[in-house]
Parts: sequence; C-alpha cells; structure tokens
Amino acid sequence: MKLRTCLFLALTAALWSGCLARPDRTRYYFLSTPAPTPSAAVESDQVFMVGLRITSADYLRARQMLVESGDNQLRPSEENVWEETPPAGFARILAERFAQKLPNCQLTPLPSATTNKPEMILEIELRSLQGRLQDKAEAEVSAEVRILYSSGRLLERDQLRQTAPWNHTTAQDAYPALAAAESRATAALADAMAGKVLACHRKIAGQ
Repeated sequence: MKLRTCLFLALTAALWSGCLARPDRTRYYFLSTPAPTPSAAVESDQVFMVGLRITSADYLRARQMLVESGDNQLRPSEENVWEETPPAGFARILAERFAQKLPNCQLTPLPSATTNKPEMILEIELRSLQGRLQDKAEAEVSAEVRILYSSGRLLERDQLRQTAPWNHTTAQDAYPALAAAESRATAALADAMAGKVLACHRKIAGQ
C-alpha cells in the first residue's frame, strides 16, 4: 500500500512539473560576414604564414548576448544567446575575412601541429563584443592587437575598436538587429587587422 501511494505521489509530481514547466524561449544567433566583392582581395607578393592567438576576458566566454546600459552595467540575456562563444565566433569571422582580403596569408592558430615557422604572430585580446545603449544604440567590438616577429619581438601594438548602428524599433527585433550589427562591426575590425598584418608583412619583406 505504501509503495502504491509513493508511486502515485511521484507520478502526480511528475505530471504537475510537466504542466508547470516553462517553454524554452531561447533564441540562438551567430556572427556572419558580408559576401566578398571582386575588388576586396589584396594580393601579396608571396604566400606567408601568420600564427594566431586569441584571448578574452572571462565574461566574454559566456554565450549570453551582452548589452551595456546607462548605469555602467553589462546585462546578459538568458533568452538570446550566441551559438558559439564570442571568441570562437570572432575567430571564425577573422579567418573568413582574411581569406577574402589576404588570400596569400595562411592564418594558423597556435599552438600548431605544423613545423613551419610563421613569418609573424598575431595576438588578439578581445575586449568587448556587445550592444551599447548609452548616447546612442550601437554594437561595439574592440580588441588589443599585438603583432610579433616569429622570434617574439614586438613589431606593432594597437587598440582597435569598431562600432555599427544598432537599428531596432521593437523589443522583438532588438536582438536579431544586434546580431546583424555585431556582425558588421566584427567584420570591419577583422578587415582592419588584415590591413595591419599586410603592412607588417611588407615591412618584413623590405628588411
């Protein structure tokens, strides 16, 4: 009798938990890159390898989309998340833009299994990838960039930041619009990095 009572209570609890369970309203987004244009690529005189290291703050490794509000807070969204972590999405866009802009550049994540020595090392510290609702609504992506000789000696260092208008009219289209704006800003930042790498490649070739 006690066993039947326990089973009945367990089944009742399971049924109630199923009825009361909230539906999953999670929406997933990913960064995308614009299609290449015929005049987009910049040919270098030879194929060259660039080693790549990407780091980021801990909070940027979470998949929740972030919005910086006017009270100096970063607010993560539990229902609007990236399909991949921001550093992973950034690395993918970087590789795509380099393939479009610098087809002769072999971008190789470090550590690498290859024994070939890179011409230079591109170190990127991702600082922000978020929406901003302060003076105006915009998407922001920023990073510190260090370009090193293969020996480890510093060749160039810079702080890069790109923004894109975050155009939305309702709460429902806010996060889809943010994902699109973040994509534009990320692609622009990657293009700026490709330009710096090309300049450094030409500098090394001229030495």
